[in-house]
Amino acid sequence: MNQFTVCIPAAGIGRRMQSDTPKQYLHLHGRPLLAHTLDVFDAMPECAAIVLAVDDETAARRLVDSCALRVPVRIVPGGPRRQDSVANALTVCGEDDTIVLVHDAARPCVTRDQVRAVADAARTYGAALLALPARDTIKEVHAGLVRETLDRTVIWQAQTPQAARAGLFRIAFAEAKGKGIEATDDVSLLEAMDIPVHVVEGSPMNIKVTTPDDLVVAEAILKLRLTENETRPDRGNA
Repeated sequence: MNQFTVCIPAAGIGRRMQSDTPKQYLHLHGRPLLAHTLDVFDAMPECAAIVLAVDDETAARRLVDSCALRVPVRIVPGGPRRQDSVANALTVCGEDDTIVLVHDAARPCVTRDQVRAVADAARTYGAALLALPARDTIKEVHAGLVRETLDRTVIWQAQTPQAARAGLFRIAFAEAKGKGIEATDDVSLLEAMDIPVHVVEGSPMNIKVTTPDDLVVAEAILKLRLTENETRPDRGNA
């Protein structure tokens, strides 16, 4: 079986959520948002381990214990930036040839098929990510004025999971730290080393919960999937 480890940075506070509770602990369809994200990976036989990078180990352990997961979960300290949290998680991800997926805690609607496709692509090509081709016309704007209309046929919106071998990620993160490079996603650090990253097409439903409106949308998606699973048991949460 082609196994992988998944790192989930979950140390953020989610300022745009307008809540005193970190968004990963907000309730979504009756359970903490992070619990839904963990469920996706726990249901996959290929998932050998989950590494959570958090700022509150007690709260995270309480949530993990309540989920009664099959997959072993390692909890490590988060950092001041997402990039630091992922770097901490990578230190406990096994041998250098381990396929490691990095997934946002706040993307609970990813499917097992999408996760599997990214893991397989990373195993085949070296590095991969889920991404969504831009649908709207894209404008480059400076100081409130349009500077240029970009060619949307070459614009893709990055999602997670993003994947590579553990050793490759570790080298990239160490180099970024040494050079003071800050990235908004994980594979961009590989791109900076001229390492090709394969794109796997994602889905608009793999949303990242960032605002209160996103929470409503994610709830609707999960409810829809639950209904589909109940009426078509052969499908499951693919």
